[in-house]
Amino acid sequence: MYTGWLRRFKVDRPIDPVEQFEPLKRERTGASNERHCVISLNSTYMDVIDRRYRLRGMVATTVVTLVSTALALFGLWMLVTWLPTVYQGRAVDWFMVGVLVIGFVGQFALLYRLIIGRDFFTYKYYPIRFNRRTRMVHAYTDAGPSGVISVPWDQAYFHLGHGQGEAFLRDIRCHVMDGEMVKQTFAVGHYFDDADKVREIWEFIRRYMDEGPQHVVDAPASPQLHLSVADTWKNCYLTVIISLGEALLPYRTVLMPLLGPLAACRWLVLKSSKTPEWPAHVVTESGIDVADPHQLPEPEYVGQFYEGRGV
Repeated sequence: MYTGWLRRFKVDRPIDPVEQFEPLKRERTGASNERHCVISLNSTYMDVIDRRYRLRGMVATTVVTLVSTALALFGLWMLVTWLPTVYQGRAVDWFMVGVLVIGFVGQFALLYRLIIGRDFFTYKYYPIRFNRRTRMVHAYTDAGPSGVISVPWDQAYFHLGHGQGEAFLRDIRCHVMDGEMVKQTFAVGHYFDDADKVREIWEFIRRYMDEGPQHVVDAPASPQLHLSVADTWKNCYLTVIISLGEALLPYRTVLMPLLGPLAACRWLVLKSSKTPEWPAHVVTESGIDVADPHQLPEPEYVGQFYEGRGV
């Protein structure tokens, strides 16, 4: 699940034979579905969400934050109960000092470096922009506007990615190549345990870039956006509920003692983070025509255009 985020992509290496064996095809091959991955779409560009977005503030961060906070509070309690003995003239127990510093201060520094600091105070999301007019792909990174990865659409190597820890997970992976060497890598859209769902997302992207926004879905269906990246409590709650899956959805009320902290942590993570801002050259080339007939309305909350179906 954490491939490309907590587990960084390996770069400056030869391309793997498996990656060469599973390229994503550049011709029409099957069904098209954006599967809640597209943030915005118009005649000029389409923005797609990053792989890590669905995990922001979720189980790993919530558990680590709660554990770290509990340990810090326990350390504070120990400090409060220990200090009076110092004021009473007793010798300083340096072993206790070491426990307090290493066990309850050091643990926070370690966990912040490994997980908390990679989620809090970063960017709300890391979009990938597909510009039809310039035939360019731009991927936002942790480095912000100065670290945007840009690669021509026709030179980008897209393939079916595999999870590092959970090999059954699939995603769209893009390599920026220098000959046979992988120089940069980024993932596009959500990950799934079903390769066909990933190929449907790819087909949506490929049709947009090669055939135009009017062809991203098959008639008589019309394209709609369903993902909202607004950092609202409602969006955080809905994201947590949706993550349950259909099997557990009927039990969401019973599971609220577990789901509540997840929604709260996700909300805090997104509120603490900055909205990504594209560098000037990307903004300049991304102008939208007045009254663009293919500019899709962006939902105010997740699943807004599924109104009446419930979550």
